[in-house]
Amino acid sequence: MLIDTHCHLDFKDFSQDLPEVINRAKDSGVGIMLNVGSSVEGSRRSVELSKAHDCIYASVGVHPHEADRTDEKVFAELKTLASSGKVVAIGEVGLDYYRNLSGVDAQKKVFTEFIHISKELGLPLIVHSRDAGRDTLEILKKEFPKGNACGVMHCFSGDKEFLNECLNLGLYISFTCNLTFKNAANLRAVAKEAPLEKLLLETDAPFLAPQQYRGKRNEPSYLVFLAEELSKLHGVSFSDIERITNHNANELFGFNLKEASRIAYGIRDSLYLNITNQCTDNCYFCVRAFTDFVKGHKLKLDNDPSAGEILAELKDIDKYKEVVFCGYGEPTLRLDIIKEVAAFLKKKNKQVRLVTNGHANLINGRSVAGEFKGLIDRVSVSLNVETKEKYVAVCRPRFGEKAFEEIKRFIRECKAAGIEVEVTCLDIPEADIEKCRALTEKELGVDFRLRRYNVVG
Repeated sequence: MLIDTHCHLDFKDFSQDLPEVINRAKDSGVGIMLNVGSSVEGSRRSVELSKAHDCIYASVGVHPHEADRTDEKVFAELKTLASSGKVVAIGEVGLDYYRNLSGVDAQKKVFTEFIHISKELGLPLIVHSRDAGRDTLEILKKEFPKGNACGVMHCFSGDKEFLNECLNLGLYISFTCNLTFKNAANLRAVAKEAPLEKLLLETDAPFLAPQQYRGKRNEPSYLVFLAEELSKLHGVSFSDIERITNHNANELFGFNLKEASRIAYGIRDSLYLNITNQCTDNCYFCVRAFTDFVKGHKLKLDNDPSAGEILAELKDIDKYKEVVFCGYGEPTLRLDIIKEVAAFLKKKNKQVRLVTNGHANLINGRSVAGEFKGLIDRVSVSLNVETKEKYVAVCRPRFGEKAFEEIKRFIRECKAAGIEVEVTCLDIPEADIEKCRALTEKELGVDFRLRRYNVVG
């Protein structure tokens, strides 16, 4: 299922064939459509559509073009409309200096009032900003000084600087089908920089049909073209985009989608095994401190799974290039489980990788690399920084200062056992990347890989 987080099915463009448009959306896999109000009348129609169709939700708001005609009576009616059960956002609201159909001062005043309404009602914002980036940011920063804005910058068309400013405010980012235009190379470059964990999908129908239908009416069924474009840009599968953006939309708009915890979960062409939620590090940057989800998969488990429960999840392994012990904790805390499951996987001729903090010897009270021979093809060790002092400060290991040298010993022993080894480091402020690289390649003699702090999975 895909979710179109911004469309205008109440517009006259759909007056003649709306049932067919909705059916085409469903047939193409678009299971939820958020119809966005852009005027008082449009907000009324949006609410009515949400009542008439299970697959449609509503937002209420006034486009900045209408700011000159927006008064206290309008705000009062929209607040009443917002109490309808399927209204999930305030918007679209914001600033538009491209056409200036309303005065700048009026736009700013109305936008600010809608922000206050969104806070009062606990509903996220759908923000419109066209040729008004500086003023949009100024208002948002004033209203959300702690960077805790709840909402989405819709139909994103800014540069990388504007993208980072929006992300720092806490906003989600939504691209539309203009991302597929032949002349949209600059926009695609920006979209590639947007973290998947903050992306939403939208058509903005009837506007901005994808390249394949450019110049014609856009509609929610065309959302698949946007999802395909984003999957190419980010080097992930279509199903990854589908799952991640659905989770993001569910987090922001509260669609009440059920998201079950996962033991085995696919990302790109790898199958990851989530075998424990326990860890011997307490890294300040760890995803566990911020979310239960990685790439749209819920990894928080009530209990560590048994070997039987893990094996029961391995039904479609042939479609994956490799199987990876990773998950939401340190896998070598469950060494016997790794060995049992890996033995099964090697009988199936699967490539097996272990992602670890390198504490295996300390955890198990012995050198374990030899036990991985014939079971683990590649080990990825998260070292993250280049010195013992930094490691203690940022990773806060249970084993204290001795952990860093023990990790290096584990790396050498894996290499000696004939296992491929890579060391990964994060581009966090504390890390000297070139010293990390030198430690990895020159001292330890293994592969080095740099990981981005805000890219998990």
